[in-house]
Amino acid sequence: MLHINLNRNQDESLSEQIYQALKEFIFSGDLKADEKLPSTRGLSEFLSVSRNVVMEAYEQLWAEGYLYSKEGSGTYVSDGIFFERKEISSSDEKKEPRDLLYPQKQVSFRTGVPDLNTIPIKKWGQLYKSVTQTLDSASLDYQNSFGMHALRNQLSIYLKRVRGVNSRPENILIVNGAAQAFSLLSRMVGKDEEVLVENPISQGIVYTLSSLGVRMKTIPIDENGIMTAALPEKPPKLIFTTPSHQFPTGVVLSIKRRIELIEYARKHDCLIVEDDYDSEFRFEGNPIQSLQNLDPDRVIYVGTFSKILSPALRMGYLVLPGCLVAEMKNEKYVTDIHSPVLEQLTLAKFIEEGYLTQHIRKMKGIYLKRRNYLEICLKESFGDDVTVTGTRSGMHLVAAFESVLFDAELRKALDEKQIFVTTLGDYFLHDDENPVQAKKAGDHALVLGYGNTNLKAIEEGVTGIAQVVSIFKQKTVLKSW
Repeated sequence: MLHINLNRNQDESLSEQIYQALKEFIFSGDLKADEKLPSTRGLSEFLSVSRNVVMEAYEQLWAEGYLYSKEGSGTYVSDGIFFERKEISSSDEKKEPRDLLYPQKQVSFRTGVPDLNTIPIKKWGQLYKSVTQTLDSASLDYQNSFGMHALRNQLSIYLKRVRGVNSRPENILIVNGAAQAFSLLSRMVGKDEEVLVENPISQGIVYTLSSLGVRMKTIPIDENGIMTAALPEKPPKLIFTTPSHQFPTGVVLSIKRRIELIEYARKHDCLIVEDDYDSEFRFEGNPIQSLQNLDPDRVIYVGTFSKILSPALRMGYLVLPGCLVAEMKNEKYVTDIHSPVLEQLTLAKFIEEGYLTQHIRKMKGIYLKRRNYLEICLKESFGDDVTVTGTRSGMHLVAAFESVLFDAELRKALDEKQIFVTTLGDYFLHDDENPVQAKKAGDHALVLGYGNTNLKAIEEGVTGIAQVVSIFKQKTVLKSW
């Protein structure tokens, strides 16, 4: 008789335990093909359970093809089932992109993350509930790949008012964050084509493009943004740029260069991808008008709510030239048909009722206070040795140090002190025209995010950095003696 251990105190039913045990006997070869099983009555008496319990287990095994029966003879094991099962393999963490791994540190100057403690989650929940209570059955069906019209209409109005974007609802594609936007655009690029990217550049864009096999050519930037004089004669397919708040340097693309970039795109028949990175939080003057405003037929405008509300929302959008509407709609459809409907409708109400504008206004005040305090802490700790730039908008700044190189050893010491930072050098790509020296120069500067932190953590973090730097300077002096 089969030896099956039953646990009458666990949540799993007795029939499920018998089913799993018999299946394991079959997989392992302990029960061989065409071997007869005990009758349901005999096994139930042996296990001291009701016959119905055993019958339920047998019926499930019959349904899945593990057993067959012979009329008047009994129940047998089906042929061809034994095989060696494998355990699921563990993931290879080394294949994870560095910038997507964010270790939990006591103090984190991580960039690109808004304050997750001030999201109007209660109001969002109320709007979500309202949406679900008034939803018609048609909205629960598959929808237009471009997204819900209610959201696209609200975005068209909002973007025109706040960013000067020329758009109509039919030109707006709703996507699952900026990452999906870049992924969809990358599929436009052929094998023999390349794209131009700013240098330095967001690691997220680099990962998305490189993972899809897109060849990137870097263009340097200076205090006026992407250096249009360095644009190549060979036409690219796309030009990726962050003109209103370059990431990570924070510089703004000058109007002269905006015009030069548009003229280059017209001359070479290519398209510009405008990543409007956290430009909503501008502290001085009015928001910078979008590049797309100059030529809607040459510029693809990319926006996301990950930097305004939360990365968990996974909601972004593309404002497309008319020539790309059909192609991008098809690309979105074959990727995931459409983005989540309930979240789209909730976001549409959130914008329509003015809560998005209120939230941005509130967060500008909070981020400005943090930016100012971070600057004060840096000056108090480092004095004239530090130069702070990229402070006019956004959720991060760049702190360049005259006499400090944040090499691997110093970074390790900061890591051990539970302080997370990135250097400007982390965001540099290097190729034949942009050698690794640019990255090394960038390691004299820190890119310090203050979006998802507080004043106390800012002070502790800067103090900790200063302590580590002081120790390393003392070591350097001792070595020189």
